[in-house]
Amino acid sequence: MGQCPHTRRRVVVRTEPDLILVSRTNTAHLPGACNHDAPPDYRGWGEIRGVPRAWERLGNAEAIPATGGDNPARVADKRCRHCAASS
Repeated sequence: MGQCPHTRRRVVVRTEPDLILVSRTNTAHLPGACNHDAPPDYRGWGEIRGVPRAWERLGNAEAIPATGGDNPARVADKRCRHCAASS
């Protein structure tokens, strides 16, 4: 027996990115999500991998430290607005 159409809920499942890049300004970026004029220079950037719900937590203003990359001392404290719009 099916549910009444009025009580059905549509669930949207979003997957977390495997890699989040942390720029020199401590902004979190998704690879390939930004359309910058020039190819980015990733020297001095950090990477976040393996941190549960990192992109979601960044959206809730939680700072997330980098786990690797060229500069693992970086701490992402905000999401890129262009990347957030495309996620």
